[in-house]
Amino acid sequence: MKRLAAIMLSILTLVSAVSCSTGNNSSTVTEPQARSVTDESRIYKKAELSYPEKLVSISDILYNESSDRVYIIGPDSEGKTLCCTTDSSFSLYRYADLGIGHRSGNSAVFAVSEDKLYAVITDVENTDENIDSAKYSYKLNTYDSDLSRLSPVDIENADDSLSGQAFELYIGRDGGLVIAVAMEYVVIDESGNITDTVSFEKNEEHTIAELVKGGRYSYYYSDNTAYYGVKSDNSIVKLVDFANSGLSNIRDIAPIAGSEFVCVSDNKLYRLSERDSAELADISEIKLAVAGETDSIQNMIADFNSGSNLYRVNVKNYLDGHEYSIEGLEDAAHDLEMDIISGEMPDLVWLDMNETEKLASKEAFADLYEFMDRDTKFTRSAFLTNYLQAAEADGHLYSITPTFTIRTMGVKSNYVSGDSWTFERFKETYASRPDGMELFEQGNNRNGVFLILSNGCADFIDLKSHSCSFDSGRFIDILEFSAQFPDLNSYDGERRSCRHDTALLSEMYFQSFRDINVQKQSVFGDDMTLIGAPSENGQGSSMILSKQFSIMADSDNKEGAWEFIKLFLADECYSGNPNGIPVTENGLKKVMDAALEKPYFIDTTGGNIKVYMDETGYDSYSGESINVTPMTADEQKKYEQFVRSITRISSGNTELSISRIIDEETAYFFEGDHSAGQCADMIQNRVSIMLSERS
Repeated sequence: MKRLAAIMLSILTLVSAVSCSTGNNSSTVTEPQARSVTDESRIYKKAELSYPEKLVSISDILYNESSDRVYIIGPDSEGKTLCCTTDSSFSLYRYADLGIGHRSGNSAVFAVSEDKLYAVITDVENTDENIDSAKYSYKLNTYDSDLSRLSPVDIENADDSLSGQAFELYIGRDGGLVIAVAMEYVVIDESGNITDTVSFEKNEEHTIAELVKGGRYSYYYSDNTAYYGVKSDNSIVKLVDFANSGLSNIRDIAPIAGSEFVCVSDNKLYRLSERDSAELADISEIKLAVAGETDSIQNMIADFNSGSNLYRVNVKNYLDGHEYSIEGLEDAAHDLEMDIISGEMPDLVWLDMNETEKLASKEAFADLYEFMDRDTKFTRSAFLTNYLQAAEADGHLYSITPTFTIRTMGVKSNYVSGDSWTFERFKETYASRPDGMELFEQGNNRNGVFLILSNGCADFIDLKSHSCSFDSGRFIDILEFSAQFPDLNSYDGERRSCRHDTALLSEMYFQSFRDINVQKQSVFGDDMTLIGAPSENGQGSSMILSKQFSIMADSDNKEGAWEFIKLFLADECYSGNPNGIPVTENGLKKVMDAALEKPYFIDTTGGNIKVYMDETGYDSYSGESINVTPMTADEQKKYEQFVRSITRISSGNTELSISRIIDEETAYFFEGDHSAGQCADMIQNRVSIMLSERS
């Protein structure tokens, strides 16, 4: 049962990109989530500056406060690395060639101090394209105030201390330079001699603030949501919240004079200056509470804030100050619940299904049907009827999501009849399977089968009513059926295949009609029936929702919150590759039609024409690439009926505290200490008590 937590964490894992650019001791290293952040950000407006015309792109921006000098670095059309200098007025640009040639494998990081610019160049020799055999060499370039390169020096004894690309460069507090390479900080002097090496783990920069020289802040860093300064005591201050200021796609940012910033966005250069109170006086703030990553909604928040003259969304992430883990996410959700109880409530929340169900049961949310009934576009008829049926509670709709994932089970059509089955017919089909065929493609052990058939036990918990049904016949059936499979120690771990008739079922997740088509041709290569898990009511397939929006019942900005939600439901959001099956009729039609043709891109240089690409799937059993042909019109109708037939929503995960109880009790059953009935009763009693305490 520990896999329940692992599955949830893998779904929620946040992937952050790390840039190789450094400016004014500025970096893009993602800081540990557990470190508390003081929010001193303001609301900024952007003013476009003249873009350095000789630069194809900008890789680094650095600022020297003492001389009010801005360094803008990037390649020109010939691949040379140029440095464009100006002051904070950005009225006159001067260019200098830094003499850093460009070739595959080499890179440079920069730092500035007083009137000197420093560059550490990493050169990689990797002749056999095997990264493990790559050889790295490093060079230090120093430039004077005129950007004339002084004698470049090789970094001595690099083989003993360095291995990998240098990704940050800082000015050392006690002189010299600090290079971040792989998992180490290496201190060098201006002659290229290594004077110290400090190791660090897991991005914990516990010593870097003590090593580097800075003014008010020792160094800066950014992630996808904000720009931060780190003081010498390692405390973190949020300086610019991108979305709150209507900023998106920030590629590089640096502080300049007068509490202003300069940044690159969409290959344009902007000055950021604080908006005065008079500009904000007539704008209502919508407080949006989240408890996790916000990458997927950042750009929409920025677009809303930059385009609305009436409202501005301000995000509070309750995960700040907690580790990004199952426990940290649950603690963040608890902190939000406590704020709501104390009256410090947001206007709008964006939370996973478990949390929205908890809060909905406490009548914390407004009924979204009231907004739909007053809207001219997003009326009830604009949405999939089956989605609304599944999402509503007692005739009310308390939350909404733009898209959903479908969880089901697929089987070759010749092994079953009909499009659903009871548990008895499921067992009969398994018993009559051909010799050598296993149940699933993988996970054919008692724990794996139990988790798959029970949907991680999420199907037996109702957070709205604070009840559970582990003492049901279906749960006991799943326990008894799973017990026939080997334990983890005896399980051979061999992968099976529906396509090659060594597996009966494939547990499947679909996020688009194209996804259905690719998986059908790759996983089965034959007629496929989406039969779902065994159930008594024919609802063995379900919608899985990642995050949902809900408007607080006591909010003073309900209309503004609804206007924000509608951005995510607009037809434009479902073009291309939306992250799931749309909940709107127009959106569903878009993803249905997309599967009828090959994937393509628009060639803007050739008259905005479609250029089609081949689509391939992958047979994970044989390692074979599968050529995928577009879905037919008949298949489209068939799978549309399937999507519209699903009227059940599943959270797809179980709370850690509940999964621990299930883990403990099922272990007794699988070890033969308890019967399936006893196991079910113990889980029912313990989980019921836990849920009732929350009501």
